[in-house]
Amino acid sequence: MHSLRALVISIGLIAPALALAEEGPGRACKNDIKTLCGSVQPGGGRIRDCLRDHRSEVSQACKLAIADRVLERRHTTGSGAAGSQKPPAKPNN
Repeated sequence: MHSLRALVISIGLIAPALALAEEGPGRACKNDIKTLCGSVQPGGGRIRDCLRDHRSEVSQACKLAIADRVLERRHTTGSGAAGSQKPPAKPNN
């Protein structure tokens, strides 16, 4: 539970994660976007920035949907902690 909480908190620090709010995770964030960022014109990361500015007001469902999408993207792109580690260097013999 602690790691999930840390992940949700880190959402505000991960720009690609909040960029998803414009193109997905869809229904979970729809009301948050309308309520918190209704006057913001979509595009150029403006919705992402708005949600970041209001991160304490974003619903738990939206935060979890974004976190799920981030994990999904990391898994499919191979990025993240496990995907970014380099293999050990081979000794020169």
